[in-house]
Amino acid sequence: MTELCFEHAFVINLDHRTDRWARMTESLAQVGIAAERFSAISVRDLIGDQPSVALKSFLQRVDGPSPSAEHKLQTTWACMRSHLAIIRMARDSGWPSVLILEDDCEFEPYTRTVLNRACKQLQGREWGVLYLGGTLKKGGKKVAVSANLSAVSRIRLAHAYVVNASLYERILREAPESGLPLDWYYSEVLQASSNTLMVRPTLAYQRLFDMSDIEQVERRPKYKTRQMLQRWWARTRYGRSSY
Repeated sequence: MTELCFEHAFVINLDHRTDRWARMTESLAQVGIAAERFSAISVRDLIGDQPSVALKSFLQRVDGPSPSAEHKLQTTWACMRSHLAIIRMARDSGWPSVLILEDDCEFEPYTRTVLNRACKQLQGREWGVLYLGGTLKKGGKKVAVSANLSAVSRIRLAHAYVVNASLYERILREAPESGLPLDWYYSEVLQASSNTLMVRPTLAYQRLFDMSDIEQVERRPKYKTRQMLQRWWARTRYGRSSY
């Protein structure tokens, strides 16, 4: 079995979302990835650690007036704190990298096969973040650098990514002060000046028909012919993982 590009993996999961943890446990087992549960920081845990004024202003500009604005502000901040807590633990433990997953993540059946190949192709290459999935925003780039890796920028979402130790300190220092949600900080700040890669084909998606704890809306499928063809081609080529 090929050595993966991370020794430690964690799933961020709120204590009351036992349903999501159960689904993640099953999904991880199917693709042969071992990950520990990380008890997510909740809004109740934020006493004495309130969101920055800059983040509040940013969300007001992006979303406009909304009855759920305060809820989104608090949960966005708590989400960032959970991600940063894992990165801090990785830094303090001296881990060379860490895989961070959110509990609404779903994997393609060929995840282990492609991930093995991508991690092998990482050897000898400088990198800071490796995305297993994400959304390419307008103005971003996605350029193939090997059979299963693309150099990317302006990739949004943070449901499945590996952080290299070279970026631990920078993320911990910059993200809380950026005035941005964490995935926006990654896409608009970090990726512009770090070697960010993404596995190709995409391995991890956010689960559909699942209520977002932050947005408070159910994710619905967006049928795009190109993406559907890409997924069909990848499943035909790679089949199911073997491990």
